[in-house]
Amino acid sequence: MAQIAVIGAGYVGLTTAACFAHLGHDVVCADIDEKRVTSLSKGEVPIVEAGLDAMVQENLELGRLRFVLGAGNAAGDAEFAYLCVPTPQGEDGSADLSYIETAARQIGPVLPAEAVVINKSTVPVGSTRAVERVLGRDDVAVVSNPEFLREGSAVHDFLNPDRIVIGSDDQSAAVRVASLYIGVTAPIIVTDPPSAETIKYAS
Repeated sequence: MAQIAVIGAGYVGLTTAACFAHLGHDVVCADIDEKRVTSLSKGEVPIVEAGLDAMVQENLELGRLRFVLGAGNAAGDAEFAYLCVPTPQGEDGSADLSYIETAARQIGPVLPAEAVVINKSTVPVGSTRAVERVLGRDDVAVVSNPEFLREGSAVHDFLNPDRIVIGSDDQSAAVRVASLYIGVTAPIIVTDPPSAETIKYAS
């Protein structure tokens, strides 16, 4: 069992948090919306997604899933921190990385040594390096692990993926991230971070 922080309780973050808790990990999911955190802590799921509400409720009851306000409050004990924040399109058409950079800035000071930060959001090529720069931590690895979730079947897609893509220059960090998916039957593809980011866009 791993200690996982999921930053962002939106569509991707909530599915990621619930599914990792379902796989047996201890998950803390953070959001900046206080009302959302309060509702989710009661098991009230704001999105319609097959199986998600029951999974959230079950893992709240088992104590494997918690919701907190603020990224910094989720990451203090995290072995892994998943960034699942929005990357909206900027005025010039490029992806706005401000949410990811803000999240990285908030968790950077509190992450334990040897933690792994994982980009789950849809991000442009080069974003892993951007997160590394913002974190400013030589003792923390940054990995790309893109999501391939479809609305309406996200829980099924997470637990029954065609493949699990992990982009990392650090082999041991890639192995550690792969170990989170024990119980999921799928080929694991390990690449460098830019290739993982490219695979996400190509898909």
